[in-house]
Amino acid sequence: MKKGLIERLKDIGISQDTMMLHPDVAGWREVYSKMGVKPSKYRSSLEALLRRTFKGDIWSVSNVVDCYDCVSAVNLLPMGAHDTAKLKGDLVLRYGREGEKFYPLGAGDSVIDVSPKNILYADDEKVCCWLWNHRDTRDASLSESTKKALFLVDQAFDTEWKTVQEGLKLLSSELENIGCKTINSGIVNAGSPSSEIF
Repeated sequence: MKKGLIERLKDIGISQDTMMLHPDVAGWREVYSKMGVKPSKYRSSLEALLRRTFKGDIWSVSNVVDCYDCVSAVNLLPMGAHDTAKLKGDLVLRYGREGEKFYPLGAGDSVIDVSPKNILYADDEKVCCWLWNHRDTRDASLSESTKKALFLVDQAFDTEWKTVQEGLKLLSSELENIGCKTINSGIVNAGSPSSEIF
């Protein structure tokens, strides 16, 4: 899937020059502005992924991470994943709390102070992903020893290209193509704010 990614993006009208014109990409900038951060500095995972792809910075993290990154790009939906063995209690999407700290993946000993305006994913003990889908924590990331993962597909506004349901379906199919098994899936929203996954 990674090999033909740029061509697949061009087939749906996404290029380095046009990606910010697409509402499914640009909409996240508005979301980030509402969180009180500069969206040109702090990008959604989707925008960051598309920019890296078009710059030729095609990643190679692991089969699983590469898979969900490709599915994220072709569906124009931000996606992420956490190792369930590293999660404590429920994973929730909420606003940050005064005094909370975030420990970003791939940033050594860096620590980020969380603002109450920031939307984030957190379990009972830690911030797992800061600025909704901008940056994952080093403390719940996937590794070669991961046995079970929880995948997240984000949607903060009505999308034009693909829905979360379509993204989940392709993600499940592509993960099975590389030898993974989907155990369960669910969708949470304002009308159905929780889902029992395991």
